[in-house]
Amino acid sequence: MSSEAETIYERVAKLEDEIALLRSELDIIKGAFKNQIARHEISLIKKGKDIESIL
Repeated sequence: MSSEAETIYERVAKLEDEIALLRSELDIIKGAFKNQIARHEISLIKKGKDIESIL
């Protein structure tokens, strides 16, 4: 029984690590999208279009 409980705890620990990794990857993707939106807004401003920032 104790070995089964240890494997469950190990599985939970692995899942927590995977979740942390996915969250960090999402943060990177969110940052990239924010940069892309900001560049697009800047290009619109340079063209003289009045915009309202969505960031």
